Amino acid sequence: MTKQVSRAVIIAAWVVCFALLAIGVAAQQRNRPATGWTSADVLPMTCAQAWLESGKGYAGMLAIVKTEARIALANRDLTFPNTREAGLDAGRGIAEDCKADPDALLFAIVDKHVRRVVEASNGGS
Repeated sequence: MTKQVSRAVIIAAWVVCFALLAIGVAAQQRNRPATGWTSADVLPMTCAQAWLESGKGYAGMLAIVKTEARIALANRDLTFPNTREAGLDAGRGIAEDCKADPDALLFAIVDKHVRRVVEASNGGS
């Protein structure tokens, strides 16, 4: 009887270990930012929601913002300047507006700053 109890305890311990491992893996995947954002995923997000969905990380948030910027550019038939300065300028504006109003629709902010940077690169036209 003692061997059977020992085996049962060992099996139970292994089951608990595997369950904890599975829970840990699921939690990590939930916090990992998605890389393949779709328009349906990102368009309804506020700044705060996007930050949470990004895993509270720069890379994830940048992926969301880039997806929204592509949508804004395509809808307006615009081309974003291919310079580091333009990206930094838009990024600073987006970050400032999101900090000022975390409940704002992120797409509205991204669209605003994409247009601003494109217009400035075209001489304000």
